[in-house]
Amino acid sequence: MIDDTPRTPSAGGAARAAVLFGLDDDPRERLTWLPLVWFNVLRLGSSGLLLGLSLLDPPLKPLGSVAPQLYRWVALAYLAWALLALVMQALRWPRFNLQITLLVSGDVLALTALAHASGGLASGLGILLVVVVAGGGLLVSGRLAFLYAALATLAVLGESLYRASAQGLAPTYPQAGLLGCTCFAAAALAFEMSRRVRRSTLLAAERRRQALGLARLNDEIIQRMQTGVLVVDPARRVRLANGSAARLLGRRVAPGAGLQELAPALDQALGAWRAGRDEPPPAAADAWAPRFAALGADPAADTLIFLDDTASLNQQAQLLKLASLGRLVASIAHQVRNPLGAIGHAAQLLAEDARLDPAQRRLVDILLRQSQRVNRIIEEVLALGRPQPVQTELLQVGPWLAQLIDGYCASRRVPREAIELIVAGEVVTRAAPGQLQQVIENLLDNALRHAAGAACPQVTVRARHSASRDRPLIEIEDRGPGVAPGERERLFEPFHTSRADGTGLGLFTARELCAANQARIVYYSPAAGGAGFRIELADSRRRQLA
Repeated sequence: MIDDTPRTPSAGGAARAAVLFGLDDDPRERLTWLPLVWFNVLRLGSSGLLLGLSLLDPPLKPLGSVAPQLYRWVALAYLAWALLALVMQALRWPRFNLQITLLVSGDVLALTALAHASGGLASGLGILLVVVVAGGGLLVSGRLAFLYAALATLAVLGESLYRASAQGLAPTYPQAGLLGCTCFAAAALAFEMSRRVRRSTLLAAERRRQALGLARLNDEIIQRMQTGVLVVDPARRVRLANGSAARLLGRRVAPGAGLQELAPALDQALGAWRAGRDEPPPAAADAWAPRFAALGADPAADTLIFLDDTASLNQQAQLLKLASLGRLVASIAHQVRNPLGAIGHAAQLLAEDARLDPAQRRLVDILLRQSQRVNRIIEEVLALGRPQPVQTELLQVGPWLAQLIDGYCASRRVPREAIELIVAGEVVTRAAPGQLQQVIENLLDNALRHAAGAACPQVTVRARHSASRDRPLIEIEDRGPGVAPGERERLFEPFHTSRADGTGLGLFTARELCAANQARIVYYSPAAGGAGFRIELADSRRRQLA
C-alpha cells in the first residue's frame, strides 16, 4: 500500500535519524530514543558554538572574560561530553532515564562553570540551563524533570555563593533565585507537555495500527470477493483488480493495463455508461455482467466496476424458479393425481373383465399405458420442482467419472467397452455429486439410445480443462445420427421429445440441475459426427450458494 500522506521536512529528518540510529517504528521508541537524537544534536551544536566563539580573535565578550583558560577547557570538555553522548545513544547504554539524568547533570555542571568563567549570571549563559532542563524534562516521564530543575537551581546558587564568599564579589542571589524559579517553571511546563505528547503519540499509534488493520482487512475482503472488482481511472487504465475479476475476464490483470486491450466489451460498456446511454450488457460477456459506480462527484474521479458472475446469478434465479415451480406443481399434482388415479383404477377393473373382446381390450391397454405415462410425467415434474439442497464439495472428476461409468454399466447391463473415458490432466470442480451424476446418467441414456448398433465405443466421455475460460469440462459424444439443425434450439425445452414414449423432461432437468450447480450444458457437433453435449463445470476456487 502506498502512503500518500504529505511529509514535513522534520518528519523526513526524523525518519532518516531513526534509520541512522537503528530505531524502529514502535511508538514508545519514538517517544524516547528518537527525541534523544535531536537533544544530543542540540547539545553538540551548543557546545561547539560556545567553544568556537571563544576562539575568535579577539574573543566574543563576555565569553571567558573572567577566566579564559578555564572557559576553553570547560568548553572543550563539554564538546567531548556531547560527542560521547552520541556514542551512548547509539549503544543504548546505560538505560534511557539514567542516560538522560547523566547528560543533564553534566550539562548543568558545564554551563555553570562556563557562566562562572564569563562573569557569573550576568553573562547570560545561565539561560541555557533553562533550555537543558526543559529538554531533559520533555524526554523523561514522571518527576525527574523537577530533579533536573533542582540540580540547576542548586548549581547557580552554589556559583553565587562561591563568588560572594571565595572571591569577595557582590552576591547575585536574587538573579540565581529568579533563574531557579524559571527552571522549575520550565520543568513543570515540560512535564505537562511530555505527558500530553506521550498520550497523543500512543493514541495516534493505536489509531494507526487500527487503520492499517482495517486497510489489510479491506484488501483481504476485496481479494476474496466472488464478485470481480476493478478500479479504472479517467484514462481507462486499471488501478486495482481482485482475483475474481482476473478469473472472470480469463486473463491476468496488471495495474496500469488499458481496459481496451484487456476487455474491449467491458471498455465499450464503460463508455456507454459514462455517456449516459442505457445499453444492454455486451454480448461477449457470457461469464459476467458489469455494474459501474463513480468514486466521487468529480467528473475526473475513478470508476468502480463490479463484475457479477452470471453463473452465480443464474443459480440464484434457478433456485427461485425451482421453488416457485415446486409450489405450482404441488398444486397441479393435487388436482390431477386424484382423477388420474380413479381413471387408472377403473381401467384396471375393466381389464379384468373376461367379457371384453380383443378390440375393447386393446382400448383398455391404451388407457392404462397413457395413464401410466401421465403419472410418470407428474412424478418427473414433481421431482424437478421439489427444492433440492445444493451441497457442493470438491470433486476429482477423473476418478469420479470412472466409478460412475462402472456403476452405470453394471446397473444398466451395458458392455463396459461401449463407453470410452478420456481424462486430460487433473480436473477438479465443485458440485453436488448426486445431482451431477443424475445429469451424466441422463446424457448417457440418450447417447446409448441414439447410438444403438454403432461400433464400440458407442459413447465417448471426456474430461478436460477449457483452454479459453480455464474451467473444467465434461463432454459426452455419441456415434449416432446427431440432431437435426432445426431441432437444436428446442433441445432443452420442457416436454419437447422425438420419442413416442418420452416425457421431454430429461434434457430440461439436466439443464436445471447444471444451473443449480453453477454449471452450463450446451449442445455441439463433434468433428467425427454424432451428437455431443458439453458441461462447463464450476470453478473449484469459487464457493457456491448453499
